[in-house]
This record gives sequence, structure tokens and C-alpha cells, in this order.
Amino acid sequence: MRKSIKTELNRYLKELNRDELEKEIKKLYSKFGDVKKYYELELGQDTSKVLGEYKDKIRKEYFPNRGFGRASNKESRKVITEFKKISIFQKDVIELLLCRVETMIEFTNKYGDIDESFYNSLESSFKEACKLVKTEKLEKEYRGECRRLMNETYHIGWGLYDGLQYSYDSFFAE
Repeated sequence: MRKSIKTELNRYLKELNRDELEKEIKKLYSKFGDVKKYYELELGQDTSKVLGEYKDKIRKEYFPNRGFGRASNKESRKVITEFKKISIFQKDVIELLLCRVETMIEFTNKYGDIDESFYNSLESSFKEACKLVKTEKLEKEYRGECRRLMNETYHIGWGLYDGLQYSYDSFFAE
């Protein structure tokens, strides 16, 4: 069924002239926030504003303005998934993943030991970030930051340091 929708969309777009296509894109831009954010990243010179908004969303999940954070792995992963849909540069995805890792480490340091699923999720984000760093050939830029984050987990239980060290060594073998 998906092929038929895609085929219909292609047929529909081919029938539109330039002005109609422009109107269609403007309609999508005004109607859907993700499309608007995508074009902000695509056409803007600086992605830091949009990236900052997503970093703030992650940070507020763990450290809201009032009260205690929920520290929901599901919600912070959801923020990253949303960002991946609109991001243009993999470097920004790396930044967001490392922001999540750093925030989760900070949460642990502030509130104490959490649980295994929390640390598994932290480790998964770290591994994903390291893999992207390697794929994008950004080791010079991010190796130190990844090492710093890994070292900050030395005193945390659940084998977290060992897991992060394994990922670090796998992608940044010297």
C-alpha cells in the first residue's frame, strides 16, 4: 500500500507547476512544526538555535525548572528521534547524543545510583555517538569529549564505566 501512496504523490507532484509546488511547500511549512524546523536547519547559517532547543528539552526531562526530573529514558530518546528526523548535519546529532549522556551522568551524580535500564540507555547513547563520530570522521573533534564523559563514570556502579570504555576503545582505538 505504501508504494501506491508514494506513486500517487509522485504523480500529483509532477502535475503541479512551479507556483503550485511553491504553495504546497509553504502550506506544509506553516502546517507542520517539523517541516518548519527542518527548513530552519536547512536554510539557516547556524543550527545552534534549533539544536539548543532540543538540548533544553533533554535537560528539562532530568532537571526541570521546579521539582524533580522524571529522568524518563523514553522521553529523552524521543527527543533525539524527533531531532534526527529534521537534522541536516550528523554533527548536530552527535552533539545531542553527548548532551544526553552528560545530562544523565549529571543526574546520577546529583541523585545517586539509578537502575540498570537507565545506565543501559546512557551506554547506548554513548555508543551511538561514538559510532557517528567514527563514521563522520570527527575523531579529532570529539575524542576528548567522549573520553571526558567516560572518565566521569568511573565511580558509578552497574559496570557503566566498563561499558563506555568498551565503546570508546572500539571506535577510537589508538
